[in-house]
Amino acid sequence: MTRIEIKDELGSEVVTREHGRRLRELVSAGLSNPPVIVDFGGLQITSVSFFDEAFGQLALTLGEAKLADQVRFEGLDKFDSALLEDIVSSRSREARKRAASPREARKRATGS
Repeated sequence: MTRIEIKDELGSEVVTREHGRRLRELVSAGLSNPPVIVDFGGLQITSVSFFDEAFGQLALTLGEAKLADQVRFEGLDKFDSALLEDIVSSRSREARKRAASPREARKRATGS
């Protein structure tokens, strides 16, 4: 198990894509020993850029189910929780569409 305290790792002014990238790197490193607990310590982030860079990008590579299985959130503001859920869901749909696109192109090319 890996525990990431946002205030300790990133400070209390966490809003940028750079902050999100740094958090994604920490979470990715922790995935070698899941679960990864991400503790927001009551911070209110309200930044689409931050959440997309941190967890949207993980959802693109891991998928929504695996991300939910391996990463836990604590101390997450209610609004931020809804924002995070929306971003992860959107990026997961994008990943599924990307994965389906080559198959669909092959079907059209072969007439199957």
